[in-house]
Amino acid sequence: MSITLPNYITGEYAVGTECFTVIDEERQEVLGPGTGPRKIAVRMYYPTDKSNVSGLEKADIFTERKLQGLSKAFHFNAKKIDSDLLKGDYYEGVAHVENQKFPLVVYNHGYNAYVEANTFLCCELASNGYIVVSVGHAHEAVANEYEDGTYDMYDKKINKMMYDSVIKTLIAQGKVLKAKGTPEELFEKFDAFQKKHCRYIMGRVTEWAKDTMCVITELKSRYAEWIDFSKGIGATGHSMGGATAYYLCHHEEEFACGINIDGGLFGEYNGMVMKKPFLQICCKENYNVETRPLFGTEAPVEIEIFESMKHIGFTDAKFFIPLKMVVGKMDAMEMYERLSKLHLDFFGKYL
Repeated sequence: MSITLPNYITGEYAVGTECFTVIDEERQEVLGPGTGPRKIAVRMYYPTDKSNVSGLEKADIFTERKLQGLSKAFHFNAKKIDSDLLKGDYYEGVAHVENQKFPLVVYNHGYNAYVEANTFLCCELASNGYIVVSVGHAHEAVANEYEDGTYDMYDKKINKMMYDSVIKTLIAQGKVLKAKGTPEELFEKFDAFQKKHCRYIMGRVTEWAKDTMCVITELKSRYAEWIDFSKGIGATGHSMGGATAYYLCHHEEEFACGINIDGGLFGEYNGMVMKKPFLQICCKENYNVETRPLFGTEAPVEIEIFESMKHIGFTDAKFFIPLKMVVGKMDAMEMYERLSKLHLDFFGKYL
């Protein structure tokens, strides 16, 4: 088995990348060992002139630790992956474009995923003139690695805290996914489900938003000369990260627009009105848990339903997990090109 990521850079720029760590001194970590302040791993993708990368070697997508963690989470044999195919279409630590600022898009990964989970999408955005920051959530990703050489892995005790009862939750979830009704009626069913079975996840959306805002504060201090904040910030993310994008657009003035990539919209929104443009992307089978953006809004809302897709297939996993029952039947390149175009058109309109 080989990872066959596409040649996904279509913009006028090459892509640079840099990793850094943000520490939130105001929050004590409650996951993992539960010691010390909350740490946030960040990978930034940014435009660079193509002349800056001439002759350079592309950066690795995975460290060995992260690759092993990913193989356990997604049940594939990491040893069978050709190492030559583990390079991203980006370059470590190259110069930024001089005397030019670019709009910012923040990406949040899904639960038990990883910072580079949508490398192809982040690089495509960066090549078209965006700075993209991917936020890693400590102990809730496959693995996070930090500037000081430390790391953390997914905290397995979360699996017991996540649901009040796995069997009861799965049965109730199945009923929600099969329900019929208007977007408002479907949301009411989902809202009742999450408040009964998923209180823990609802609370973590708030914490992921806090992680994101800590990163924004750091960006203003460290990278202000390269980021154009004048039109606000764009948010996107997959799964739990998509729910975080929706939360940020509701609660943080600095976010101008957002995209949810197939995330169940956990969180408390009853009576709230969305005032930011929002794009809802979903696979057909998850539509019922993602209807909240379709009503209760004063801003433009768009929805794109991908036929023949599965939830995990909206990430890079589409290119290295062969099981269609996991990633969907849609061709990987078709999915990637459609997902990228939706992002470029949406952020091009509102950022």
